[in-house]
Amino acid sequence: MKADKQSTPGGIDMTTINTLQIQRREILEIVAVVKGMLSPEQLRIGPIAKVAHILLCDLCEKMSEHLAEEHKGVYPSLLTHDNPEIKNMAWGLINKDKLLKPEFTKYKKRWLKDCEFQFTEAFLADTEGLLDTLQNRMDLEQKSVLPRLEKQHVIASV
Repeated sequence: MKADKQSTPGGIDMTTINTLQIQRREILEIVAVVKGMLSPEQLRIGPIAKVAHILLCDLCEKMSEHLAEEHKGVYPSLLTHDNPEIKNMAWGLINKDKLLKPEFTKYKKRWLKDCEFQFTEAFLADTEGLLDTLQNRMDLEQKSVLPRLEKQHVIASV
């Protein structure tokens, strides 16, 4: 998905809240579908296992794009904002991202590197943990980050 951009007075392209909301919604939709597929009975069926694998690959890609979009199009303006609360929020998110990115990398290397759709108990546990982490991140953005940014007029709504 191509991000909507809006230029700041200094000419810097910023990601819009609408873009972040769309990305967030897409990520949560995939999380919900995959969670519905995560049972040993479901994953014993070859086509379902293949779809689950593809969706997990897509989810990791979308989440990586979402985080990159925030780092490129949101955080620079937050880190230079006059309001110290906004700056602190940005640093908090950046620090959480430092933990989230390696978790993705480790997960992708361990579980998504091949086309053998063998879904073990360890895979199910790791996947459920990753999906919960993503859902928590998206909830944090929806309930706290995006409303604060919109209220402070830090990033544009559309």
